[in-house]
Amino acid sequence: MLASSDKTLKYTTCPNFLICVKQSGETLKTYKYVNTTINDYGDGKIEIIRYNNTFKALDKSINDKTDKSRSFKKVDDLLIPKKPTATLAKLNKLINKSTARAQKNFNLYSRANKWSYFFTFTFSPSLGFDRFDDEFIKSCWRKLQRQLKYLDKDVKIMEVHERHENGAIHFHAPITFTKDLPIVDYGDITKLPQRTCNGGLYKGKTGFCTFKKDGTFTLLPSSKYKTFLVPYYNYGELQHSSLGDMLFCLSSYKYGINSCAILPLDDTNQGKVASYLSTYCSKQSNLGYNTKRFRRTRNIACGSSETTLCDNDKFGELILQNDLQVYKETNDYTIWRTENLLTKK
Repeated sequence: MLASSDKTLKYTTCPNFLICVKQSGETLKTYKYVNTTINDYGDGKIEIIRYNNTFKALDKSINDKTDKSRSFKKVDDLLIPKKPTATLAKLNKLINKSTARAQKNFNLYSRANKWSYFFTFTFSPSLGFDRFDDEFIKSCWRKLQRQLKYLDKDVKIMEVHERHENGAIHFHAPITFTKDLPIVDYGDITKLPQRTCNGGLYKGKTGFCTFKKDGTFTLLPSSKYKTFLVPYYNYGELQHSSLGDMLFCLSSYKYGINSCAILPLDDTNQGKVASYLSTYCSKQSNLGYNTKRFRRTRNIACGSSETTLCDNDKFGELILQNDLQVYKETNDYTIWRTENLLTKK
């Protein structure tokens, strides 16, 4: 294998050198020293991460023959080494690298798109299936995606799963349809079935509930639409998100309780969703061997990312040109962002 620092290499200044290496079947890897990452999410949204120390990063890779097959095989809940070189230390290093890569890629997608809705889909244990069976639950999610695509072939979806403390998973999903979903109101909820809460947060309260205890709808209002949103009530009270937005529910969801917040299109609220969901890409309970941290439809936009070496003068020009402000500072790096990305956590 050739390396950029190999003193035996000759003719590297030849304009056809890289072509010859590729045709010869030789492997060549070149590296560069960097200290700055520039993320462009579109619409003037720029983020720059300035590291305090330079580090070596891969620049070019030709005919890479590295064995990228899995080092472990998962049997039930056990990881069995497949290679003599497989160690837990290497596995942990790989997980850390894939976690950082997943968070970066998630931000490149989530921040480069406008999202109309923020859904949360849960799975009720009372509906006759095992909600602790990850593969089955994921198959339910795929069925739901097909339903949404049938409703709108150009729907844009991202999904991050979160695992409860008991091991069951649920899904968070920012979604954009080409047309807004219709909202159908219940009308006078005092004329609908009332339920009294015997315990928990709503103990002693009586009123209409959108969902029964088993996770199915108490009832749905009559509508000319096959799929629509209804207000989310709990014992007569409208439910709201942590940000104060009124919550709705998707009428066609049949696996348990779901909630939906209608997202304002301003950069602050869009950024809060991206920041909130990106944490789940690295949440310890979500990490599994050879599992995706997030999923997406193929029709969503993606931002760009570049890692480079910036001296102080060039970095100062970037700050002035893009009107950047400090967002976060640590012992290792500083994050600078344009104003439309300065979302407070």
